[in-house]
Amino acid sequence: MNIKELAKRAGVSSATVSRVLNNSGYVKEETRKKVLEAVEEYHYVPSAIARNLSINDNPSIGVIIPDIENEFFFKAISGIGEIADSYHYNIVYFGTNETLGKEHEFLNAAISQRLKGVIIAPVSQLDTVTKDSLLKLEESGIPVVLIDRDIRGARFDGVFVDNFGGAYDGVEALIQNGHKKIAVIAGPGTSKPGKERLQGYRQAMEDAGIPVREEYVAYGDFKSEKAYESTKYLLEQQDPPTAIFSSNNESTLGCLKYLTEKGMVPGREIALLGFDDIETLKVIDYRLSVVERDARQQGMEAMKLLMECFADSKNRQRGKRILVPYRVILRGSEKSTEEMCM
Repeated sequence: MNIKELAKRAGVSSATVSRVLNNSGYVKEETRKKVLEAVEEYHYVPSAIARNLSINDNPSIGVIIPDIENEFFFKAISGIGEIADSYHYNIVYFGTNETLGKEHEFLNAAISQRLKGVIIAPVSQLDTVTKDSLLKLEESGIPVVLIDRDIRGARFDGVFVDNFGGAYDGVEALIQNGHKKIAVIAGPGTSKPGKERLQGYRQAMEDAGIPVREEYVAYGDFKSEKAYESTKYLLEQQDPPTAIFSSNNESTLGCLKYLTEKGMVPGREIALLGFDDIETLKVIDYRLSVVERDARQQGMEAMKLLMECFADSKNRQRGKRILVPYRVILRGSEKSTEEMCM
C-alpha cells in the first residue's frame, strides 16, 4: 500500500497523511486520529520509515518468547543479553503466553518502534500471519532470528536443538531399563519441538518393536497445568504406563506435582524422563533423568546470528541453521523394578 491508497482509505489528501506521518504542519486532532487509525488498521509502513529502518541507530533488540516463566526461555534470554550487552544493545522483551494474537501485536510493535532486530520463538510454525509479519520485518531492514521454534515456508536464520534425536534417545533409555508401557506427554503439534519430540518417541518405540498405544499419548501444551491433568489421565487408566516421557520442563513439573500428591516417587513406583533440565531440582539434588541442552548457549548463538545480519545486511544469505548439542543425563528416575515392568 502506498501513501495515496492510505489517504483514500482514510478519506483525506496525500499531503495530510504526509504531515501526520512526519509530524509537520497543522492537522486537526480529529483528522490526525483518523489517519493514525488507518495506519494501524492497514499496517502501513511509510517508505521513508522503511529506508530508515535499515540505517537507524536504535540500539534495541526485540525478543519475543511464548513463556517468560519457562526456565528454558529465561536461560536463553540470559544468553541473548550477555552478547547484546557486550555490544551495548538494549533488550525489549515480549511475552506472548502462547497466544497468537499477542504475537501479532508484538510483531507490529517491532516495526513501529524501529527495533534493530528481532529474535523470536513463534507460537506456531503454521501461522501465516506471523510468517508474513516476519518477512515484512526483514524487507523493512529488521533482521529476524528464530530460536527453538521454526516457521514453515520461509527461510529465516535460527538456532535449534535436535528435538527428534533427543526424544528418541530419552525414550530409548527408558526402553533399555526394561519399560514397554511408556507414555508421552506431548507438546503442541503446531510447534517444531512438540511435533518432532513426539515423532522421536514414536520412532524409538517402533525401532524397539514396541507398539505405540494411543491411550498412552497425552497431548499437552507445554504448560504444567495441562501436564498435571495429562498425568492424571494416564495413571487412572485400567492398565497404566510404567514410564512417562515428558516433552518439556514445564510438563515435567506438572507431572511431578501429580506424582507427589499420589505419593509416587520417580524411579520407584514409576519411571520419568523429561526433555530439558530443571535447575531447582538440581539444587535440592532431586535425581531426575533428563535430555539436557544448554539454553544459555542457544540464546548466545541466536544473538551472534543477529550480529552477523547487522554486519552484512545486504549480501548475507538468510537461512543459516545452528543445532546446539544435547545429552541424556540418567540420574535414576528412569530406572524400574522388576514388578513395574511386568
